[in-house]
Amino acid sequence: MTASRVRLGLVGLGAVGLGTLGLGAVLAGCGVPTGGPAETIPASEVPFGLTSPSAQTSATPAPEPQADPTRVYLVARDDSLVPRPREVTGRLAQDRLDSLLAALAAGPTAAEHDLQLSTALPPDVELTVTDLTGGTATIDLAGPTDAPAGPAGRRAVAQLVLSATSVPGVDAVVLTVDGAPVDAPLPSGQLSPAPLSADDYVTYLTPPPPVTPAPGPGPAPPS
Repeated sequence: MTASRVRLGLVGLGAVGLGTLGLGAVLAGCGVPTGGPAETIPASEVPFGLTSPSAQTSATPAPEPQADPTRVYLVARDDSLVPRPREVTGRLAQDRLDSLLAALAAGPTAAEHDLQLSTALPPDVELTVTDLTGGTATIDLAGPTDAPAGPAGRRAVAQLVLSATSVPGVDAVVLTVDGAPVDAPLPSGQLSPAPLSADDYVTYLTPPPPVTPAPGPGPAPPS
């Protein structure tokens, strides 16, 4: 059954359940008997095909240092979005993205509050990475029904996309609610079913232009 596409303005998320992704590796160890020569275990008896034809083992490569730190994007006083560094855990890009989204959902730190930084995301929002394929991450949203709409909702989506794509290996984002695909708002308010990239929300990285008050009526002509 194909899930119908719904619109997302970060409003009316409801009590939807989180999509879960079971990731894990099952490791099996083989003991070497003492008091006698080591015996070769037949390949057919080794679980999960952990053997290789060459019988050579290689050391696990160390993770490459990240030249550019992962970032969450927070709302400044002028409503622009500013990057703030966050340390994340995990070797795989999906694990690192999950870690970063948890930091984004937690909101600004005390020091960032002192800098008058805030977030457009509701406090109880839950963000879960359900897939990461070909550089496109699928992020499922769950949380309160009073999530922001309108300009604040678009800014919240921008926070999500800009933060997620700061993780190396993540180039675009698809949003779902309880596993159902959604059309997400662009800065213009137009709804897009396509994967979202940082370029779509670059306008939020600069302060909006100041609002110039309309000129008042001129002086009354002399009578």
